[in-house]
Amino acid sequence: MKTIRIALLFFALGTLLINCGDDGPTKTKAEVRAAILASGTGKWTPSSGSPVTVNNLAVPELFEDFTITFTSTGKGGTYTTTGTTPVWPRSGTWEFVDDEGLKFKRDDDLEISISDITDKSLKLSLEWDATTFEEPTGRSKSLAGTTVFTLSK
Repeated sequence: MKTIRIALLFFALGTLLINCGDDGPTKTKAEVRAAILASGTGKWTPSSGSPVTVNNLAVPELFEDFTITFTSTGKGGTYTTTGTTPVWPRSGTWEFVDDEGLKFKRDDDLEISISDITDKSLKLSLEWDATTFEEPTGRSKSLAGTTVFTLSK
């Protein structure tokens, strides 16, 4: 009888230890960052101060009323923009290029780098290779160079 009790005790402990194991697959850094991008409403707006720069020069006039909203499907998703967006299409898809989640590509093959991401702040940068002008005023619509977006929720 004592042997049966000991055997049952070991069986119960073994079952308990097995069930206390892994809670499922661990998320990659990219999956965690994708969830942050899309968390809440997924909507990001330029931060106060110098929210958008091109080659370290503030250019708020090129991004008036700009917002970007991300959705996520794990390692990628969709985005939509509002306001003046000379370097972002109105909508498209995006996907991380690796499991680290430090860079993603839009569906137009432009690569975007993430240098900072938290639940409330996001810093993106991209290389834009064209200066475009509005007709007929000749005002700059976009500038070539490194464009950095400092965004918040």
